[in-house]
Amino acid sequence: MVDFRYHLVSLIAVFMALAVGVVLGAGPLQNSLGRALNDQVESLRDSRDQARIDADEANQRASAYESGLETLAPEMVADTLTGQSVLLVSMPGASAETVERHRANLIEAGASVTGSVEITDEFFSAERATYRNALAGQLGSYVEPADSTIGTLARGLEFIATTDAQDPGAATLTELFKASDNALIEVTETLTAPATAILVIGPADEDVPAESETVDETVLLNKIEFLSAIDTPMVFAGNDGTGTLLEALRAGDADVSTVDTPDDATALINVPFALTQELSDSTVTWGVGQSAELVLGSPVELALEPGAEEGEGTAGDPPNENPVEPTADES
Repeated sequence: MVDFRYHLVSLIAVFMALAVGVVLGAGPLQNSLGRALNDQVESLRDSRDQARIDADEANQRASAYESGLETLAPEMVADTLTGQSVLLVSMPGASAETVERHRANLIEAGASVTGSVEITDEFFSAERATYRNALAGQLGSYVEPADSTIGTLARGLEFIATTDAQDPGAATLTELFKASDNALIEVTETLTAPATAILVIGPADEDVPAESETVDETVLLNKIEFLSAIDTPMVFAGNDGTGTLLEALRAGDADVSTVDTPDDATALINVPFALTQELSDSTVTWGVGQSAELVLGSPVELALEPGAEEGEGTAGDPPNENPVEPTADES
């Protein structure tokens, strides 16, 4: 049985240990511990300051490269698209500023911009599937139906893009696609001529669901189907990253040329170059993203067809299924 003396000795031992700890902490150990802690704090401060210096230098270099490429871009892309006509297509959520920047860049490259079209959410949403099915059923006299509704609608938009704006069929399809109650497109810049190529600008920001969320991939799959169904030479410019449309295109079997990071100066060079590759039946994957094959690509020289004038179609143009007959010169 434990008696009182045992408890007394235990208490004395505890108090002696505390006393020794206080004496040592206030004396010999205090200085060594304090110096060690101070050294660690100073080391962390130095590391933080150096990291800030390195980050500032990296940002300055990146800004210098960006500025340099922006300065060089007009000269590098000049005349690469001479004789070509390009339609600008914006996916839902695309930045108007980015679209305008690439519009000006295409003109620098020698292309004529035939117009600008915005795709609405109605083109891809699951809620409008019934309406899209009904609309696709009305396109049979204008385009060859595809294996899917989205594919047929993509061919309808392609018909609008590559057919003379005055053609009755193109005008009818445009009105059908613009129907106010369920508009699939908005024409933000009137189409003036048949396009030989298409530039599609992707959304500026894309919501990436968390791993724990149930994901409905209908919209993403519809977008992939839409881009894959277009036969006209086309380049998709979009942001790279997990869960993005561009990542899905590159990871899948879609035969679509892609340029990532459309707001980066490299895209100002890559987009015209990629369009020349598409016009020469090549598919490319360029940009600064991890999934890109090249940071900067190279152009293909596009020769004008014999007798063609600048601004008219060049070699590599897709056949126009509904051409406008030229007016005879009676002089």
